[in-house]
Amino acid sequence: MKLLAVLLTFASPAVREEHSYPPKGSGQQRADFERGQANQAKFEQRLFTEAGFKPLADMIKAKRIVRRSLFEDPYMMLPIPGVEVEHLSDGTVSVRVVGRAGESEPVKLPAAAWRHLTSLERKILTPRPYVPWDPPKSDLPSPPPPPICHGWIVRFGASENAVQGSGSWAQCGGKDQPGMAFAVEMARLAVESHPSCKFDPTNPFWSFSTCFTPRPTPAKN
Repeated sequence: MKLLAVLLTFASPAVREEHSYPPKGSGQQRADFERGQANQAKFEQRLFTEAGFKPLADMIKAKRIVRRSLFEDPYMMLPIPGVEVEHLSDGTVSVRVVGRAGESEPVKLPAAAWRHLTSLERKILTPRPYVPWDPPKSDLPSPPPPPICHGWIVRFGASENAVQGSGSWAQCGGKDQPGMAFAVEMARLAVESHPSCKFDPTNPFWSFSTCFTPRPTPAKN
């Protein structure tokens, strides 16, 4: 009977894990927010270095001005490389594809390409300002889990004027969110710089993957 009582206690919906949230507008709430942002940026930029990119800190040290994107397919199964656009000190602009096997030779772009690309950034590469929020009430039921969604994810990075930029865009978040136009433009610049590839604006990221993802080598009998 004692064992049954213990099992019923653990199975009871009334038993919940208690959380202690810092008060709205407190120094602790702000510190937690800023720490979360910093950790997210570290995670995003670690993905770039693992994919073959030079760390942004090295780019800043070399005074290189770049914008970069890294693409993840909806099921995160393909070894898709990334793309980097650089604004050189002489005013020229170039694009190259970067992956674990190395980076492609840079292809020159018109100067207008840089101006258009950076006009699409808006605030996706800068940290959001802290805005105090009301902590959740412990007596409310937990919200249901979000529906399962498989979509493209694009990571961003930037180096300019001794400042690093970082951000992400996820297809499951909707088409109108900041970052989509910038991600599509990065894919377009890379694909259209490769003469044997064709850019499909209705499937921009699959266009990039089709053009640049390494194909597996068939096994020899």
